[in-house]
Amino acid sequence: MESEVAQGAEDRIITAKVVQAWKDAGLYKLLLPARLGGEGLDSVSFLQVGEEVSRQDASSGWTFAIHTVGTLFPGLILTEDAYLDLLGPDRAGIACGFAFGKVPGTARPVEGGYLVQSEPMPFGSGTQHADRVASMLFLLDEKGDNVIGDDGSPVVVNSYIDRSQIEWLHNWNPAGLHGTGSGHYRVREHVLEKKWLSLAEGDRAGDPVYAQGFFAIVHMHHCSVALGVAKRAVEEMAKSAKGRRRGEIPALDEHPLFQAEFVRVDAEYRSARALVLEAYGSIWEAATEGRVTELHTARVEQAALHLHRVLSDIVSTASLWAGSDAIPHDSAIARLNADTAVAVNHLLLSPHQATKAAPHLLEATLTDQ
Repeated sequence: MESEVAQGAEDRIITAKVVQAWKDAGLYKLLLPARLGGEGLDSVSFLQVGEEVSRQDASSGWTFAIHTVGTLFPGLILTEDAYLDLLGPDRAGIACGFAFGKVPGTARPVEGGYLVQSEPMPFGSGTQHADRVASMLFLLDEKGDNVIGDDGSPVVVNSYIDRSQIEWLHNWNPAGLHGTGSGHYRVREHVLEKKWLSLAEGDRAGDPVYAQGFFAIVHMHHCSVALGVAKRAVEEMAKSAKGRRRGEIPALDEHPLFQAEFVRVDAEYRSARALVLEAYGSIWEAATEGRVTELHTARVEQAALHLHRVLSDIVSTASLWAGSDAIPHDSAIARLNADTAVAVNHLLLSPHQATKAAPHLLEATLTDQ
């Protein structure tokens, strides 16, 4: 993976060679339930895999997590037959995209399925390597009018579009995570088979990976990336200081002030990592027994928020002590700085998200749960 970083940054999308390596290693099957031909790996173990991928390259880790986590969601909203078709015989099919947020397109019933199209939608990370790309669409009737649901609002469906019908606009130049292929994309007008729309109730199984709930699944993506970046920053901090003269200091790694800072930063990484793995171990155990509560979800959200706050401090401290090693734009430290600045800026990691978890954590504290 590291040998492909420069090419991925230049292309603004990680190389196909990296994606194929993951497929060859069977990594795309890790989260899939065993009954669907996957490995049925638990969340804690998956986070450790994602951490190592992201340690090598954050853009690759971000894409890997989007591919693996994103491919879970069509299993919840498509029929099992359609889902298995998407996954393919080797269970290496990929589905991802921005399917949550502003609705950009429409789906109108016609002969052979639904006529679908969309306006440009944002983000698009990892979609250029996907087999099917997600999009939200307003459901129309034969006349082209919105179908209205029981709640009085227009009905919205999720769709999974064949990559041949996607146009990538290549209109973003992100400040970090350069190899994620981020940018707007749109669905070309075409007829889509009904099975690729969330019109029928999906085979929502009781598999633990699904029973964790939406937010726990999504945060697996963010946490695996942050863990890998934090781990790499600690490593680069130690590597940069080893036997290095800096001004009047003959060996930076032997200086007491650096040593104290390194102890603190290493503790931040290890403690935040332990909190994340504990939260996911707890929710996975509850998911296997069908007893996931809002407190389990709140603990995951708390751990994710804390990890990303710690990540910013770890990377900035490593950069401060790296001196001139942080200056070249293609250095490991420079990449860590840029990638972190983008990774912590996601909506789900915004400080205001803490207000969702706070009531459950306050109640648990008062009741000694």
